[in-house]
Amino acid sequence: MAGSGYASGVSEKTTTLTLQAPPRFDLHRAVCSYGYFILAPNHWDVKARVLHRPLRTAAGRVVKTTLRQRADRTLVLACGRAVPRGDHATLKNQVRRMLRFDEDFTAWRALHPLAKKRRFDRMFRSPTLFEDVVKTVTSCNVTWANTIQMNRLMVEHVGHGGFPTPEQLADFGEARLKERCRVGYRAGRIVQLARDVVKGEIVLDGFEEPGRKSGELFEAFRGIYGIGPYAAGNLCHLVGAYDRLAIDTETYRHFCLQHQVKRPRGDDAAGLKRLHTKIENHYERYAPFQFLAYWFELWEDYQARCGPAWGWDRETTGAGFTASQLK
Repeated sequence: MAGSGYASGVSEKTTTLTLQAPPRFDLHRAVCSYGYFILAPNHWDVKARVLHRPLRTAAGRVVKTTLRQRADRTLVLACGRAVPRGDHATLKNQVRRMLRFDEDFTAWRALHPLAKKRRFDRMFRSPTLFEDVVKTVTSCNVTWANTIQMNRLMVEHVGHGGFPTPEQLADFGEARLKERCRVGYRAGRIVQLARDVVKGEIVLDGFEEPGRKSGELFEAFRGIYGIGPYAAGNLCHLVGAYDRLAIDTETYRHFCLQHQVKRPRGDDAAGLKRLHTKIENHYERYAPFQFLAYWFELWEDYQARCGPAWGWDRETTGAGFTASQLK
């Protein structure tokens, strides 16, 4: 439905859309369930409990939106300008993807009663898989603070307020991306991905086809230039394949701390391999939701330290997840 908004006394047409939320859905829990909610152009308003998020029309135009949940649990997407009716479904589908409306978590809830009690299931992701891949690349081999900075600069300098499209990144080029957005060696990987998508050499929609097995997905993601084992494992859960863990140094830190396991030195390859196997064996009991079980455990620890995630300000608490603080 369309409405009217007013700014400085000037009438301006806007659009408001509604979406029916699934049962047991809480917007604040669904959004604040994975670190990407802190990354630009997402902005979770702690006080109002709404998500500010620029989306794109089918033609690529940026639309500023605010997403909130009414008392009757209906979701309301308020757009900052009038949106043609033909783009209503485009915007709604982006919201559905972010909040995983098309996934069924009945079996997960039966397998993990504590997660069911805490209403933990829908892990936040981006409106597009392209954005998820780029954000995963910016989260590897770097501090979380730098990941936040990279994404903020890409939104500002490349996406003009929205997350950059493949076309924008392809045109921006590697040298400028490295200089202006401080992404370092990742510039080549991000621009190559963008250009491959633009040329049709990588078809990301194919990764989200129903029924694809995690092993097949993992190998397909590994086939993208610059995507290593951790990134491929992380991308598997971002397309709904939860039976593959994405193990990195944070996984080692958390597992050893929570389960009283001595952590091997970084140069102890044999010890790290044994630890890797021990982690996989531990979460095997939650198959086919190993990643969900791991992330629930990790997120519970974060919230025990910092309070509920929906209360994390992105400039302070949300930016403060460093190894030194999480010892």
